[in-house]
Amino acid sequence: MYFVQSKKENMKINFLLVVVMSILGAVQAQSNATETIKNLNAGWLNAIQNKDSVALGKILADDFIMITPSGSTLTKKDNLQYAISKEIDYKSINIDSVKVRLLNNEVAVLSCWTSFTFSTKGKDMTGHNCYQDIYMKRRDEWLAVSGHVTLLSMK
Repeated sequence: MYFVQSKKENMKINFLLVVVMSILGAVQAQSNATETIKNLNAGWLNAIQNKDSVALGKILADDFIMITPSGSTLTKKDNLQYAISKEIDYKSINIDSVKVRLLNNEVAVLSCWTSFTFSTKGKDMTGHNCYQDIYMKRRDEWLAVSGHVTLLSMK
């Protein structure tokens, strides 16, 4: 049996194909953005552990602001100075859980829970925290623009 489609049917099929391809493209773009932001988060923690202020400087926007567990605010400059501080030596920082929520194509919220071990003044300490970072896409590059850290435990 031979099936003949009208021009109208062909237009409907083509339209549906375009819609499906657009949706698949958007899903792929979201997946890529999510992975990029997760990688930036891991890079940030790695930069802290390795005292790499250059790597951290590439992740934080120039107007970055962080709210610490004590309620004080830190700028990008403050975070870069902290990254190279000799007062704290991070032995390990482990990501226990991480979630990324894309609010649109240019803004994302990262929620992360970590456990860590560090040494300060000759004493080893362990702890757990959670934080939320806001990332914005600026000039085709994702940057952290804001962060808020909550200390969950310390011993």
